[in-house]
Amino acid sequence: MEPLLGVKIGCLFALLALTLGCGLVPICFKWFRIDAATGRHHWVLSLLGCTSAGVFLGAGFMHMTAEALEEIESEFQKFLVQDRK
Repeated sequence: MEPLLGVKIGCLFALLALTLGCGLVPICFKWFRIDAATGRHHWVLSLLGCTSAGVFLGAGFMHMTAEALEEIESEFQKFLVQDRK
């Protein structure tokens, strides 16, 4: 077993716990409840929701783009090698 495997697994669970904890904190505050929102408050909550959705979509697309570029580069290299023969 790798010596750092335990550290990696520990960091993974710590990151999970920290993310869940920070994500669930707004549930405890009345200000973040959408049913209690009125006027400008509702607009701010909507803007925060749209921003977080954009962050998740952007991160997902950026991750897929990196993998797609690797695949395109490998296919391009195969094409160049095949063209030289």
